[in-house]
Amino acid sequence: MASTARNKQRIALVAAFGPDRHFLLLKRPDAVHQGGLWSLPGGKLEPDESPLAAAQRELAEETGLEGRDWRALGTHEHCYPDRALRFHLFACRIPHAPSKPEARWRWTSLAEARSLPMPAANAGLLRLIARANP
Repeated sequence: MASTARNKQRIALVAAFGPDRHFLLLKRPDAVHQGGLWSLPGGKLEPDESPLAAAQRELAEETGLEGRDWRALGTHEHCYPDRALRFHLFACRIPHAPSKPEARWRWTSLAEARSLPMPAANAGLLRLIARANP
């Protein structure tokens, strides 16, 4: 699939860190692209929405959590056979992270995250998280 920057789907993602420096992963619903795999909270940008605003919105919609101390970690592009994606990755702090998250959530270390079943695009995102050293 030939792709240009113009037709890449823009996705905002969040590395939401709890007090113990673990970050939140969500299990993707089975019926969506890359369903059943673990991924960072996030989603598509709405028209005229900034990547940061999308990341903040998606975290609240998907988890009900509100992040603090937001910062950009960078961008990463990945092409699947059926779509090209441009990820905007942000980190935030969750000062009062629930110790027992919802059934489709988990708090994880970077080392543990690397061993979980995740979309192929997440390898590059995990490298951005590792460099951030929150």
